[in-house]
Amino acid sequence: MDNATAVQRFEQYLRRRFPGRSTPVHYVSDVRQFQRFCLKPWNEVTRADVDAFVDAGLGKGWRPATLQRRVAALKAFFDCCADASDQLDRPNPVQPERHAPSRGDRLPRDVSDETLERLWRVIDQPRDQVWFTLMLRGGLRVGEVVALRRGDVLSSATPDSPARLRVMGKGRKERIVYLTADAYAVLERWLAEIPLAPEAPVCPNRHGQPMSVNGLQERLRHYAAQAGVSVTCHQLRHTYARQLVEHDLPVTTLAKLMGHTSIHTTQTYLAGADPQVRQAYQAAMTRWASEAPSPGTPAATEPEPLPAAPPVAAPASPPPTFETWGGDLPAWVRGACLDYLRQRQKDWKPSRRVRNSVRLLGALARFWRWQLARRPLSACGDLTRADVQAYVDARLAQDCAPTTITNEVFPALGVLRLRQEQGEPIPDSVFRLTWPKDRERLPRDLPEADARRLERHLHAYLAHDTPDCRRDAAIYFLLAHTGLRLSELIDLKRSDVDLVSGRLRVEDAKGRHDRVVYLSATCVQAVERYLAGQPAAPPDAPLVCHPTGEPVSYRWVQAQVHRWGEEAGVTGVSCHRLRHTFATQLVNLDVPVTTLQRLLGHHDLRTTQRYAQVRDKTAQQQYHAAMARIEQALSLAPVSLTVLTGTTLPDRPLAIAAAVTKDTLDNSL
Repeated sequence: MDNATAVQRFEQYLRRRFPGRSTPVHYVSDVRQFQRFCLKPWNEVTRADVDAFVDAGLGKGWRPATLQRRVAALKAFFDCCADASDQLDRPNPVQPERHAPSRGDRLPRDVSDETLERLWRVIDQPRDQVWFTLMLRGGLRVGEVVALRRGDVLSSATPDSPARLRVMGKGRKERIVYLTADAYAVLERWLAEIPLAPEAPVCPNRHGQPMSVNGLQERLRHYAAQAGVSVTCHQLRHTYARQLVEHDLPVTTLAKLMGHTSIHTTQTYLAGADPQVRQAYQAAMTRWASEAPSPGTPAATEPEPLPAAPPVAAPASPPPTFETWGGDLPAWVRGACLDYLRQRQKDWKPSRRVRNSVRLLGALARFWRWQLARRPLSACGDLTRADVQAYVDARLAQDCAPTTITNEVFPALGVLRLRQEQGEPIPDSVFRLTWPKDRERLPRDLPEADARRLERHLHAYLAHDTPDCRRDAAIYFLLAHTGLRLSELIDLKRSDVDLVSGRLRVEDAKGRHDRVVYLSATCVQAVERYLAGQPAAPPDAPLVCHPTGEPVSYRWVQAQVHRWGEEAGVTGVSCHRLRHTFATQLVNLDVPVTTLQRLLGHHDLRTTQRYAQVRDKTAQQQYHAAMARIEQALSLAPVSLTVLTGTTLPDRPLAIAAAVTKDTLDNSL
């Protein structure tokens, strides 16, 4: 069976399994792309060939979702070929855990209300207004819009009920969707201009036939270019879901309206659209601001001059090519480490690959240089569990933190695991180590008085209308009022900020997880002032830049934050301490820890608890408030500490009797 026959049989298999769906088209396209890259017969393809295909895709900038689908298509293709040729024992060269990078948690791809208004103003054709309305107000997919017929409009809208439409959705699932009277008015005007036949397409092309999916998408791109925005058809469906949930529509109802069999699918549309999280955040930040000076209020006199900002450092020289790394190490060490690096890079965001690669290779160099200085080695398989454990013990003796040791040893074990998968005889015992246990650490938040002092100092920047002050105020309040990591701030784009809704999209954060954070009134003001002084830029341009237009760097922001602390008389200020301080502030302003978990982007609640410390004053206030509610609910009088006159307890409810202490009983006796 040659490659052409194999693809033909694969396509037939997919069309039997997924009738009426687009999966066969996409999967076959992915397989043909692989065959153009690798010209071998299908039964001679190896895991190394798939590795090379994935590496080439990463070099072209394929997103994790694209790469995962292509890996899934290839795996299904080779399984189908093995079955069709009766070679069921032939191993599949595709290993998803090896070839498909982690996608993490993705945010819905909704668009801001401001963008929608700009787009709507340029859509001047009645037919195009109809398909735009159907996707934005009815949540229809683009394929459902072009398939809609006049007979699918079941009823018109009335003052008491919405219009009803019958939609044949994905997977041949039929559902009813609704349109409000306002949205139906757009459709009704257009229906008066098209044929009355029930089979007439609602959105026809110039020949009276249904528009194609590509044709409709092209029209949207045309209007988006006119409006100066970037919007896709599926983003309109995401926006439909987000707006409904923000206005308290239950997720079960939304799943029915969108045609989802699983509520889990619906929830992927809703990440970041949580009114409770927004309300808790806004209430806490309002309380915090009520004790701080009014943001940006002009002083009665001229504001005091701020210290001169240090000159912006010149861009760092490009890092050395990784292929030249470790010149003092044996070739077998260098090759194994660089192979592991290339595998790890698939899971890293492109903007962080250089930084993460430098850190990873640094840890590997320390590990292997120590091992080679200890005793001669000729291959990875020569390393034993005792060797690795000796390194751990030596680093502990040097008073290294357990976390630091783990971050150095894990990459080395990753190299050994990769070599083991490639066939080198490495015993499993080398991976069974006794790891040092890290001590419990308190949150590294700033004391409340220092946090207030630093906040007051940065408020002064809002009164100075210079490019440097506008930039610095935006950076500080983005860090201090949202809990962003420094890497997340550096990666922000113009399109990630929605000042009208007070939201900020954080994409491809740590662990490839997306989330939404909210902006305080002060933060919105600072970012607005900063952007007002910036030149026009495309949506994908970096958000935070110097007045010269050059993006800020990690080292520059770190130095600048430290400088602000020195100016305010606060020691030990860093970007990550601002994140810890944000967490502690919100917890002490009655924000639930689960809400804080979502704002910080943690998957494990225990991680969030390490960031937030409940202060004694807060614990005391919350205890008294809770006990007051308990006593009120149980209609109990306060427990009396008066000496009892008898040896038996009076007839009181059990809760009160239990509250009498042993000392009280002893005194009464």
